[in-house]
Amino acid sequence: MAATHIETERKYEGGAADTRLDPCDLPGVSGVVPAPDEELDAVYYDTADLRLLAHGTTLRKRAGGHDEGWHLKRGKGDDRREEIQLPTTDDDDVPEELHVRVKALARGKPLVPVLRMRTRREREHLVDGHGTAVAEIARDHVAAEILDAARPGGRRPTGRRRSGEDAPGRIVSWAELEVELENDAEGTAATALLDAVEKQLLSAGWQRSASASKTARVFADGHHTQAAPRPPRAGSAGQVVHDRLVEQVRVLVATDPGVRLDEEEAVHDMRVAARRLRSLLRSYRRLFDRAVTDPVAEELRWLGRVLSGARDHQVLAARLTASADRLRLADATGATAADLADTGARIHVTESAAYDKARVAAVAELDKRRYYRLLDSLAAMAANPPLRARADHDARPELRRTLKDEQRRLAERIAAARSAPVGVEGDAALHAARKAAKRARYAGETAESFAPAAKRFAKRAKDVQRLLGEHQDAVVARSAVRRMAAEARAAGADSFAYGLLYAAEDQAAADAAARLPKVWRRAKAAKLSRV
Repeated sequence: MAATHIETERKYEGGAADTRLDPCDLPGVSGVVPAPDEELDAVYYDTADLRLLAHGTTLRKRAGGHDEGWHLKRGKGDDRREEIQLPTTDDDDVPEELHVRVKALARGKPLVPVLRMRTRREREHLVDGHGTAVAEIARDHVAAEILDAARPGGRRPTGRRRSGEDAPGRIVSWAELEVELENDAEGTAATALLDAVEKQLLSAGWQRSASASKTARVFADGHHTQAAPRPPRAGSAGQVVHDRLVEQVRVLVATDPGVRLDEEEAVHDMRVAARRLRSLLRSYRRLFDRAVTDPVAEELRWLGRVLSGARDHQVLAARLTASADRLRLADATGATAADLADTGARIHVTESAAYDKARVAAVAELDKRRYYRLLDSLAAMAANPPLRARADHDARPELRRTLKDEQRRLAERIAAARSAPVGVEGDAALHAARKAAKRARYAGETAESFAPAAKRFAKRAKDVQRLLGEHQDAVVARSAVRRMAAEARAAGADSFAYGLLYAAEDQAAADAAARLPKVWRRAKAAKLSRV
């Protein structure tokens, strides 16, 4: 089982090896205590073209030291990195639990040994008044060897040939100092301690390391990192949509491991990220080169469909089980209560199994080239946004125009739904209105960091979306219960409990539809003139 923690550390270089810290000027520190030296021998794994490193991620198997084993580290910003650890293994194959966490970064390419690093580490602890270590000071003497697997054929992801500086077999040696907080410390006090240590180190001639990690230092020619996004003009509409694009691409990639590992709500989170990206490209299409973005939007639609089966079964399992419990506790007694309990349990087992099957099928799609090509397209758009000339216009008028368009589109869908006959046609119209509300909400979310009035618009659109989402969930559940009841009757089983569930879902759908006028009045009253 993997152990996960957040490490907070700063790296320094260029100072005197005999530098010693004065605990009197360090908040919360009463002394400096020597710790045993360590001899570390680590092999780093990546794709041959260093795709993990390009995303600020390192994967290694390390022998020696107090925490030997497999380590996966990912940058979290502000001196923080998430570290996932597994015990060491007899072979050198990357453990599957770690491999699946980097598949989206590796884009399906094999992980190979790219670097061997030997470190002689001199350690000491900063301790508080109780003798508890609050930080570790590590003076590292490093020798790193680039292995033959790194960039075979001498080609980089950018297409440039490598220089002799990072050729296989080259040994890179240096010394550095690390300051790492203990016990996942964070907050103002932790930052104050790091700042106080840094002040002493800078006075002694040390300087912050230019590289975020030792691996980055070895390949520090600038070509191993992701291309820095080319930012649009500050205050332009292009800046607003580009910021949202970069943010949601990161979110989408971050959800990938959770889907593969079946973490709670991961399927839903990836689906939402895909929808937000697709809505961005559709709502703000006037700002984008649609020859580039329309095909990507269609692929995002495909990804949503890939995930929809698993999510639908997940929602049904939770919804119908909870509904059976409510009915049982509310007014059912005796045989009816027992029947509801049995039916709820049976639905949960059946729908959970269907979810598992659908999720496995979805993960199989995530291992195919089509998905990795989508991720490549999104990364390319984030790095070099395909914006039209009008994206250079001031943000406010463009945002206002888009939000008014979305508000008008939602109003048309609501009007159509309210005039549609009750039944299948009305349900379909309400579902279409729900999708319009969701798109309007996401358009507002994109603009809210620039225009506070857009936040109110997004919130009210969200209220409509949630209400109509409740209606749609009830409609889907009602249909599923009807099918389940028919299957029960065909098997000679009692279907009375299914009838109760059907009636409850039918009432839930009717209640949601009845509440729509009030919720919509608030949403359509949202003033966009201040955007």
